[in-house]
Amino acid sequence: MRMRFSSGSGDDRDAESLFRANPISYLRNVESATNKQIQDKKEELRQLVGTRYRDLIDSADSILQMKSASESISSNISSIHHSIRSLSLSVSEAASPKLQTPNATTRLRIYGIACRVKYLVDTPENIWGCLDESMFLEAAARYIRAKHVHSNLMLPSGDLEHKNILSNLPLLQHQWQIVESFKAQISQRSHERLLDRGLPVAAYADALAAVAVIDDLDPEQVLGLFLDARKTWILHTLAASAGNANATSSVAISTFCDVLGVIQVTIAQVGELFLHVMNDMPLFYKVILGSPPASHLFGGIPNPDDEVRLWKSFRDKLESITVMLHKTFISNTCWSWLRDCATQIVSKINGRFLIDAISSGQDLKTAEKLIRQTMESKEVLEGSLEWLKSVFGSEIELPWNRIRELVLEGDLDLWDEIFEDAFVRRMKMIIDSGFEDLTRAVNVSHVIHTIGVIVGEKIDFETYLNSRSSTGGGVWFTEPNNCKKPVPLLGNKASPEEDILQSCLNAYFGPEVSLIREEVDSHCLSVLEDLLSFLESAKASVRLRDLVPYLQNKCYETVSTILKELNTELDILYSAIESEDKQGDSVRRSVIVERSLFIGRLLFALGNYAKHIPLILGSPRFWVKSTGPATFEKLPSLLWQSRAAIGSPFSNNLGRQSLSSSQRQSSSATTALLGANESASPKLDELDKVTQELCMRAYSLWISWLSDELSVILSQKLGQDDGLSATTPLRGWEEIVVKQEQSDEGSSEMKISLPSLPSLYVISFLCQACEKIHSIGGHILDKSIVQRFALSLIEKVISIYQNFLYTREACGAQVSEKGILQVLLDIRFAADVLSGSDFNVNDELSRKMKSKSSIRRKQDQIQTKSSLRERVDELIYCLSQKLDPIDWLTYEPYLWENVRQIYLRHSVLFGFFVQLNRMYTDTIQKLPTNSESNIMRCSVVPRFKYLPIRSAFLSLFFPPCYTFLFSLHSMYILSGFICLYKWFCYN
Repeated sequence: MRMRFSSGSGDDRDAESLFRANPISYLRNVESATNKQIQDKKEELRQLVGTRYRDLIDSADSILQMKSASESISSNISSIHHSIRSLSLSVSEAASPKLQTPNATTRLRIYGIACRVKYLVDTPENIWGCLDESMFLEAAARYIRAKHVHSNLMLPSGDLEHKNILSNLPLLQHQWQIVESFKAQISQRSHERLLDRGLPVAAYADALAAVAVIDDLDPEQVLGLFLDARKTWILHTLAASAGNANATSSVAISTFCDVLGVIQVTIAQVGELFLHVMNDMPLFYKVILGSPPASHLFGGIPNPDDEVRLWKSFRDKLESITVMLHKTFISNTCWSWLRDCATQIVSKINGRFLIDAISSGQDLKTAEKLIRQTMESKEVLEGSLEWLKSVFGSEIELPWNRIRELVLEGDLDLWDEIFEDAFVRRMKMIIDSGFEDLTRAVNVSHVIHTIGVIVGEKIDFETYLNSRSSTGGGVWFTEPNNCKKPVPLLGNKASPEEDILQSCLNAYFGPEVSLIREEVDSHCLSVLEDLLSFLESAKASVRLRDLVPYLQNKCYETVSTILKELNTELDILYSAIESEDKQGDSVRRSVIVERSLFIGRLLFALGNYAKHIPLILGSPRFWVKSTGPATFEKLPSLLWQSRAAIGSPFSNNLGRQSLSSSQRQSSSATTALLGANESASPKLDELDKVTQELCMRAYSLWISWLSDELSVILSQKLGQDDGLSATTPLRGWEEIVVKQEQSDEGSSEMKISLPSLPSLYVISFLCQACEKIHSIGGHILDKSIVQRFALSLIEKVISIYQNFLYTREACGAQVSEKGILQVLLDIRFAADVLSGSDFNVNDELSRKMKSKSSIRRKQDQIQTKSSLRERVDELIYCLSQKLDPIDWLTYEPYLWENVRQIYLRHSVLFGFFVQLNRMYTDTIQKLPTNSESNIMRCSVVPRFKYLPIRSAFLSLFFPPCYTFLFSLHSMYILSGFICLYKWFCYN
């Protein structure tokens, strides 16, 4: 026995050759390797037996069962054999008839029948082979020919010999049943072939022709079948993506591109299969009508004349049915199918919309870009390029444009037909979602209810008066570490100067207001950026007309919801303070007032320093990132400027920086935005009006409470002033020399004493009011709030002095002449300082423009007397009646001159009120001449070097940031003046 080994070189050699050609060491290595392989195989066999023990046992049992079954079968076969032998013996005993030899004609007929039966017997195998090779039309044709053969065999005939022959072939009917069952299989396999993706168009033509032949369909039905199969493709693709609950935007975009590719390929293949162009026959007709000669189709059957006749009859019928489809019918059918597919693409699938996976405007923009690239791609229609080349005679650069001209007979934009409306609806949902997130993020009620809730802390009015507010004074000069940076407008990076200004604003507003304002700004910015991204398309102008009003309405509704919530909280606070007034508890009222101030600051921040609310509600043409100077000049003041009464340098710089990007948006979006309406939405004015009203209502609660408390202190101080009953000049009075001209003696001099300073409690009253204005915002406050405060204070002053006179007269206590003069000066001084409550300005915008003028203009307009001024004059008249008329005529001009001088000297100290209506601008200021004055004469210097000047004037020479810092410096000086004057008055 020769053994075969595998050498290192791969050549098989026997043992003798190895011994001859190799040394002993090599043979030992071969021996050890062979032994190792033997041991490994033994171990492998052992492991196999161990691991497959149960399988071996089951195999053994199966072998035993097979053995028993085989023995049973063998026994049955033996029994059948004995039975047949017994029957044959009985037949042989009978007389065997004489066999007749058939003639030639009969033999030929028998041979023909046998060949046809064999044709039927071979048909199943032939059809299976065709199906395995995906030759569905050939399988269908074989079935039709077998059907013709079977029909010839089964023709009714009076020939008894033919019937006798068929009666001897009982297998024929059974065989035909087998063949007939292939009809359904051929149809099913052909339908399944149409559902396979990635095949050449010839394969689909073969499957369609097979279905048409086997199911007897006309071309219209075949076209519908082809389009239905492609619709099934689309539905399966959509269902696979929509069924994924974690589908991302990339999955949705990929699915849309895939589905769009299916639609394009389908339309192209419809043209190649069914559309008759020039003299070339469509592929479907080539396949279904192409056939070899009929005489070659019935091989093995002698004289197949009847079968050929039937086959030609079938072909004639098929050709009569398979007529060319009209181009208009193909176009209309494709249009109907396309619209149906478009409906399915954007409809709910498995309970959800696939487009909902796209969560932002940027993703919508990306999706549109990729979808349009798919539409214009040559790779998608690569299989139809040869057909297009044969039609047009040259290479095609934009195949889809040619295909839609040929098949759809129109300039169809698949984006408009399928995706545009769905993407616009999705953009609206993204806008809704953004503002819903804003509503959930801004919970003003919770924040308001947490203000002032400190266990065990009691704050009365005196404590409040002597304390610094959490947002007062020094907050303008600090930069808290926890202040959030502002969100740059439209993607612009904020400069360091803006960061400083934002820090100051955040410090003034407080962390809660700043957080809410930034939440509003960030959400509005996010929504606006999403919309701007979505507008960067060829459909920008159409989308702009639809989406801009929608965005503005949603913004208006969302902000209105926040304002309604704030209004509800104000109603609660007003009800609470009324109940507290009845109980007389001032501790609780300070908390209520603090909450109202918080609401006021929040409304002020939203109305004046929320960047993107006015941007959204403004004209869309200002959404462009880069705009020329001419366009910037057209910006409405409500859009880029703060609506504060006193001009803010920050607001002036805001709009310019938001338009400073060097990169422009896409040309289509820019053109659409610049072509939009220049006017802002009317809802911006409505929102501005509601915000101002609510802001005034919030501050009115603080004004009412503070005015009441300050008036109580003033009334107490006035009632405790014993100097009003004194007959000698009081402290702060001065002697005035009055020259009298006499006709006989020339002129004489007379000295009179008149007050040259207001009462300390009046100064304290006004100073505390200014200090509290400074503590809640100072110059940043709207003038209308200060006006309302001044109006409330002057009304309280008039009421206090009226009650004072009435009480003195009722109790019989008289006010001396010196006291009346002091009271007259106090009333006139307070009325002049608070006269801004009577100064009516046309509107807020004009006030801003006036406040920013770099030139001081005299008030040359004539103001009508208001009822308040009449009340002051009436009170002064009543007091003057208590003096001697001749003395009053002497005192009056000098007393009012002192009032004017006092007013001018205190104009900086009480600048918050004086700025409302500056009086006596034509009066020359003089230093006081009384001996008690410690004010030393200084050299005259230009006033504007030290006092705060308006930001518009500074902006001519300095950048906006430095202008704002100058304003801060002026406020610092004012704060120092207040402290210095309080020390001087009380010491």
